Amino acid sequence: MEQYVYFSIVFFSLIIFFLYIYIIYEKIAEVHKNKKIEKYKREVTPYVNFNINKVINGQDITSDILKNIKRYCKNKYKREIIRKRLVYYLENFKGDFSQNITKVCEYIGIVQYEINNFQHGDNFKKALSAKRLGQFRSKNAIEPLLEESDISDNDVKYNILLALAKIGEEETFIRAFENVDSSVGLSERGLIEIVDSFEGDKNKIYKKMIHSDNSLVARVFIKSAGNYKHASLSRDISKYLFSEDKERRIAAVKAIGSIGDARYLDDVIKLLKDSEWEVRAVTAKALNNFTNSKILIPLARSLSDNKWYVRYNAAMSILNYEKEIGMSIISYAFQRKDKFVRNIIISAIENSSNNKLYLYETSKDNTKRAVECITMEKKDEEYEYNVN
Repeated sequence: MEQYVYFSIVFFSLIIFFLYIYIIYEKIAEVHKNKKIEKYKREVTPYVNFNINKVINGQDITSDILKNIKRYCKNKYKREIIRKRLVYYLENFKGDFSQNITKVCEYIGIVQYEINNFQHGDNFKKALSAKRLGQFRSKNAIEPLLEESDISDNDVKYNILLALAKIGEEETFIRAFENVDSSVGLSERGLIEIVDSFEGDKNKIYKKMIHSDNSLVARVFIKSAGNYKHASLSRDISKYLFSEDKERRIAAVKAIGSIGDARYLDDVIKLLKDSEWEVRAVTAKALNNFTNSKILIPLARSLSDNKWYVRYNAAMSILNYEKEIGMSIISYAFQRKDKFVRNIIISAIENSSNNKLYLYETSKDNTKRAVECITMEKKDEEYEYNVN
């Protein structure tokens, strides 16, 4: 037994010793690697910057220079430095010259290098290479990306779609999204961000995909079109304000509200009486984007809705109305002596980002003074309740 104990001590001591040696080796190797990278940066970065700035200024890079940069790329450290510099210019500078920078990426071989990593790597490498291929914006990557567009790994799929968005080829992007369905693990918000980042003809993809038979895809493109805020899309979107699909109605009213197209204001107001409370709540919030005073009376009626979120969004939209007529609606609501209406208005005031309730006490506006007074009474009641 005693020998077994000694043997165990020696064995584990050796393990700790070799682990310590390994850690020291890794630290030394990392320091050596960093020094080498810094040396290469001083050599490569100014050279790449000088020549890419020539491209930006409309000048040509000679074949000798391109061949020299290509030779640099045979070294993995230099290739990574060059990749980062080229991506920096592609991500931060926009113009016709971007296509020429992409051609440089293709010529020196870093696009093909990432395509090879994408096709033969594990899912982590696939996701990383897909991201980089999107940054290069090379159409050479389209077919390899499309071939993997139905992959089940969410991280890879997200980066494939994002890459195709940055490449900006309309038909390819549409084809990729036709494979997206509710079984995909990507969030709707994530998909909207991808569509928002599309760098091709956005009108073309919206006109096509807003009418997709795939409910999820249609909603994503409708909401993204709202973010795009292009009034030419309002007519297509408005067709779904009264869709039988609740989620499409919600997407459509959000988009029309975001665009602020007054041509469809009457239709949006009608949705304050929708059978689904979620639609009514979104509508009350969307009306905040319109300046026409006709929204105020319907919103005032919604202050008595049986759902809290509808009442709250209606109150916020009224309070955010910039003209003084908004305060007259508040006065009208207070005169109804409805406890729920008063409470929801007070809650909206207290949660408003531009809460100026402290100014109401000395205001010359009777309505504002009344709001301040009732708010203070409510706070006193809550304080007494908590104390007791």
